[in-house]
Amino acid sequence: MKDPEGPIIDMTPSGQFAQEPITAPALGTIVLRVLLFTIALGFAALAFWVALFTVPILMILGLVGYGWFRFNAARGRFRFNKMTVSHIARWR
Repeated sequence: MKDPEGPIIDMTPSGQFAQEPITAPALGTIVLRVLLFTIALGFAALAFWVALFTVPILMILGLVGYGWFRFNAARGRFRFNKMTVSHIARWR
């Protein structure tokens, strides 16, 4: 039977549906999906927040380390020609 304003209903001669009617998901399934989406969104927000605050700190630490290296190199405390394998192995 085809109704121009509704869906097509397929029935067997005994009056049973040819296939199970499509139903909406259960309330528990909807709640579980929303909960999992919320947890995933929370982890993404936490990762973004950590990156937002650690990248500038790491950049500042890199600049401080570069300044320390340049300061010590300018004062003659650090030279590349003295950094040999035997010199590094002696400090272990």
